[in-house]
Amino acid sequence: MDGFYYSSSLAELPRFRQDDVTRTVEELSRTKRAKLDKGYKFFFEQFIFDYEVSNVVEKEIRVRARCYRSLKKSEEPHKLEISLVAENITHLKWHMCTCAAGKGLCNHTVALLYQTAHYSTMGIKVVPIPVACTSKPQTWHRPRTQGIQPEPVDQLCVRKPKTSGSSGIKSTLYKAYTGPLPEESVMASASAMHSLDPQPLVCQVLLELTEMTLVESIFGLVPRGCVLSYQCPPDKTIDISTHVPAPVFPDLPQKNYRPSQNVHFVPNVHHFYHLQSLQVSRELSISIEKETREQSKCKLWNLMRHPRLTASRFHEAAHVRGESSAQALSLRMLKGVCQTEAMKRGLELEPEVLTRYAESFKVNVLPCGLVVHPDAPHLGASPDGKVVDPTENPPFGIVEVKCPNVDSIAHVHHVRLAGGKAHLKKSHKYYSQVQGQLAVTGLAWCDFITDTKNDFTVERIWRDEAFIEQLKEKLDLFYYNVYIEAYLSK
Repeated sequence: MDGFYYSSSLAELPRFRQDDVTRTVEELSRTKRAKLDKGYKFFFEQFIFDYEVSNVVEKEIRVRARCYRSLKKSEEPHKLEISLVAENITHLKWHMCTCAAGKGLCNHTVALLYQTAHYSTMGIKVVPIPVACTSKPQTWHRPRTQGIQPEPVDQLCVRKPKTSGSSGIKSTLYKAYTGPLPEESVMASASAMHSLDPQPLVCQVLLELTEMTLVESIFGLVPRGCVLSYQCPPDKTIDISTHVPAPVFPDLPQKNYRPSQNVHFVPNVHHFYHLQSLQVSRELSISIEKETREQSKCKLWNLMRHPRLTASRFHEAAHVRGESSAQALSLRMLKGVCQTEAMKRGLELEPEVLTRYAESFKVNVLPCGLVVHPDAPHLGASPDGKVVDPTENPPFGIVEVKCPNVDSIAHVHHVRLAGGKAHLKKSHKYYSQVQGQLAVTGLAWCDFITDTKNDFTVERIWRDEAFIEQLKEKLDLFYYNVYIEAYLSK
């Protein structure tokens, strides 16, 4: 097909911004404003899908996609294709759309230009994978347009529409009560209610207000059970400092550590572009870690994890038995994990456990995002936190928390008791997870915490190079031979 190959990789996409969209429409259309507005509406409401980019042939790159019809939605979507030439300024060479106005610059083509500018501006390396319709609630009763999304009460902004006229500067000072304040004797009369016998009902109600239980919220202390107590809970953070000043934690991944590379893979065209889309520089890797420290609450964290094999799956990937087992694991990874009660409990207890750990062992605990090593961009790790222990050499490590819902450490399956101490079993999946995190981050040790209802144990686990070398080889074999094909076919 004229030497052009299409894939979801955006590595070859040239620099193309919204200013270039405006310039292109102004050059090719007479109805500039209407064309830009309609095209942006199609882009914003996600009419564009099946977005693919070709390889570069003589400075030319082609982009093709499909676009839903705005009126006859039951008919086949329109097919679009544009050709961009990357020179000093990227310009549109030709365009095509199957709609009635496709010979000219139609609204669907403008929407595709906006989609291209969006991907180029965001610096995304691969087209995000859409969520399967079977994984979402049915939406036939809702239009495709962007509606009002629910948000926390404290983030609501209520404004009165302003007219085009100008107004002067108004005072923002506000005083709810404009009359004189009560005298101190009146304010002190509440304490005299205690001596009344018998007490009127109003006194009993007012006196109970002084004894109410207060809880934390993002607005400070509020009465327990009020709307703010459960609608606006305080933000939980794991940035805990017991040493001030303390050594500054280095950027992750560590610069002086490189994981082993024993598997050599010869990719086809589709595999090549996919692997290119995963490539990260050290600067980009550092930026990803900083931008994803909220982990599961962060959209970027979920987006960057999806095409990669992450530490929580390392043990399963290294111990697949046969092709059917490997394919089943790939499907589970693509489907994602539904949050269980145990996972929810662990997330809720994690800040409390890390606070106890930091105070008991006199260490600093810092948040940690997704770490991707430039030498192994198909792997990723998200430790529960970064640790600074000034008494250790080296002082920098990570922490991993497990909160099994059992009474005693004796009932936990992932540890063995020896000499009155709990040790993580090397055959358990958590050991592969910890060693994988150390390999990706390049750090030397991890404090593994097991918190049960009655016990609290911490074991410092050091990086095991021999174990990591064997693990890395198995992970590479699984990813290159199984998961990459399952991911691209999905």
